[in-house]
Amino acid sequence: MKRDLHFDARDIPSAARLGLSGRKIWAFFKATVLSWAVWTAAVYLGFLAADPAGLGARWESGRLLPLPSGVFWMSWQAVGLLSVGLLTIVGIQMKTFLEVSRMTFEQIRGDDFYSGRDARKFSRGHWKPLAAVPAALLAALALAVLSGALLGLVTRIPSAGPVIFGLLAVPAWGLSLLCVLAATALALSFPLVPAIVASTRGDTYETIFELFSTITSQPWRMALYFLTALVTRAAAMAVFLAFSSAAAGFLGWTTGIGLGRNPAGALAGGLQVVAPELAGRFAVSFDVLGLAGGTDPFPGPAGAVTALAGVAIVLVAVSYWLSSCSSAWTLIYICIRRRKDGEDLLARADEEDFREFQRLYGSADESSRGAGEAQEACGQGGEG
Repeated sequence: MKRDLHFDARDIPSAARLGLSGRKIWAFFKATVLSWAVWTAAVYLGFLAADPAGLGARWESGRLLPLPSGVFWMSWQAVGLLSVGLLTIVGIQMKTFLEVSRMTFEQIRGDDFYSGRDARKFSRGHWKPLAAVPAALLAALALAVLSGALLGLVTRIPSAGPVIFGLLAVPAWGLSLLCVLAATALALSFPLVPAIVASTRGDTYETIFELFSTITSQPWRMALYFLTALVTRAAAMAVFLAFSSAAAGFLGWTTGIGLGRNPAGALAGGLQVVAPELAGRFAVSFDVLGLAGGTDPFPGPAGAVTALAGVAIVLVAVSYWLSSCSSAWTLIYICIRRRKDGEDLLARADEEDFREFQRLYGSADESSRGAGEAQEACGQGGEG
């Protein structure tokens, strides 16, 4: 069913509800698992390049989620591998953001059955702005850094250098303001570019224009919408985790009747087993209310399987957070586009679909005329 929007802050809280979709959570779950695997491979390959002899100790402390530290940062090969891994993870997540943003856009239009397969097909045809826009912004910032370094070299010229710097200081300051804007656009491009492409089907030029236009024309409204979405999503996430904790407590109580012990504690502590470095620093768990209870983990492979199941539940919660984030930015862009340009992207999409339908099958008038001509031809044939 099509959602009627107000195109203001009243629409933003629905991001928490739109994000609570099995298709969207599943899309981010797969992307998060793949990102985890890429991170783990990149870090362990980095440690292997930096210190092959210490790889065993790193496995004991990091296991399936190692964190780079110590000798890792002293090896350029390790840092290079981690950089490649991070770029891969960003690409995976942005592609998933595009898919989920498209699902959200179609859901707002009334297509509740828009599938993950349709979203993946859309992303295959519209992925280029996801890479081109951040790359263009990074190139512009790199050029600005080189220009600043060149100005610094010129300033070192005796006597004339400081004078040249004084003459160019004001223009350089103005260009620095543009660099700050470009850096802001780069940071916002990761959630906003997928929302723009999903809503407009735009190419790279249109996407980068819309990115800067959205940031500069409606900054306070965008900040208000972002804070509204953040508060709403945080409250929804708290409720989600509370229900998850209650479910863990119920699971422990019911299985404990037949098992004679509570296995839910081992499930809730799965991340401590799989990723002790991360869990030790941040105490990550889906059992926020402590209702699962405590118990000794299962021995051997059974304990590993139980720990992985607990990690999967944590990743479901993370996937819901990302899904609601993607839905929120899609709503934010749709509302801001209406405010700054007066254009309803939902109506625009309906018109585009109608024109495509006419192109493929012809208009209703043409169909009626064609049917009439066919009937007349048949009649003449009968008379003959």
